[in-house]
Amino acid sequence: MLQRDGMDAVIQALTLQRRRPLPSLWQKNDFASRRAWDGICKLSAEDAKILQNLLVRQQAAFTCQGTTGFSLRATTVAPFTTGLGNEHPLENGFAFLWPYGLPYLPGSGVKGVVRRTAEELAEGIWGDTCGWSHDPVSIIEHGTGADTTRIALSAIDVLFGREPQGKDSPAVRGVLTFWDVIPQIAGSSLMVEIMTPHQTHYYQQRTDRQSGGSTSPHDSGQPNPISFLTIPPGSTFVFHVLCDTERLKRIAPSLFQEENGTARWQNLLHTAFIHAFSWFGFGAKTAVGYGAMEISTPESTSTNQQKTLDIQQIQETTEQWPQAYLKYDPGSQKITATFEGRQATFLGQIHEFWQQLGEERTSRIKKKKSLGNIPIIVRKQGNYIEIIGVNDASS
Repeated sequence: MLQRDGMDAVIQALTLQRRRPLPSLWQKNDFASRRAWDGICKLSAEDAKILQNLLVRQQAAFTCQGTTGFSLRATTVAPFTTGLGNEHPLENGFAFLWPYGLPYLPGSGVKGVVRRTAEELAEGIWGDTCGWSHDPVSIIEHGTGADTTRIALSAIDVLFGREPQGKDSPAVRGVLTFWDVIPQIAGSSLMVEIMTPHQTHYYQQRTDRQSGGSTSPHDSGQPNPISFLTIPPGSTFVFHVLCDTERLKRIAPSLFQEENGTARWQNLLHTAFIHAFSWFGFGAKTAVGYGAMEISTPESTSTNQQKTLDIQQIQETTEQWPQAYLKYDPGSQKITATFEGRQATFLGQIHEFWQQLGEERTSRIKKKKSLGNIPIIVRKQGNYIEIIGVNDASS
């Protein structure tokens, strides 16, 4: 047929054949790429189990820390992606946790977003400062003798650290440590999104006849679709932050003082996270809406996670402990409960727990550091048990 009718006729015949036709001139042959992306995106039951176990192990380690911690659970309301700047032949990198090959959000990225949020709140850019300020809360001394210098530190400097301000200015380490975040992915796969830059000729400074032979940026440039991975909306992110409370008490005791039953540094961090969820986002491409989140209430958390667990076949249950024995550590602001040889820890805002417990019982546990026969509800994930709240605060 090639010798008899020529190449054009052969191509036309192949494009019209009913079985496995050849893509025509204006059709994109993306069969192989679609199969590749489908294979990359798919999450097996084993992958979901690993993600869940990593979170359980992380939460167990978090509760064992002697220093005060801060934990917050959030749900994505938009696709989430991170690591796009990682080196990759196709310029569409993604952050995978080694050696598991599963998505994660590095703690350094969390710290950067929360710090930038705190700085903009302190500058008054958003109107309400939510308690943040650049005013000094501590003054430390550096050097000895005649070389001693006094350094004024704001709450942001104390919590997040201070970069050197000059050649002879020292850096100051912050008291907060941000952990990596292990997402609990909604559904059984990742998502593929497309970005389409139109200024390749400008970035590479090369002329393109179809773009008018110009190297200046304009929207008539040839589009270059680039696929990249995202985590779907509805996924759960649990943020963990540890605080070196002993150092905080030493250099900035005012940040450790209680406000409404919670240490001031925790209240400040909470407001920064809430603002970042709505206005900054986490990960990459936040300027176009990616990475937006909302805080998970106990009710919505239970509902969202139940949907996820039904898909991923991971067991999570709630239990009632009718006569739990509570212990309160005022130094670390930690509440633990013991019942029938098992132990659970409360990870939420402590003032919320005081409200559920009631004024009279709160006064007793703060005075005696322990309290018995308290009915509570706990959430169990594998070997990890977390206190949800008091079952009957009026009793």
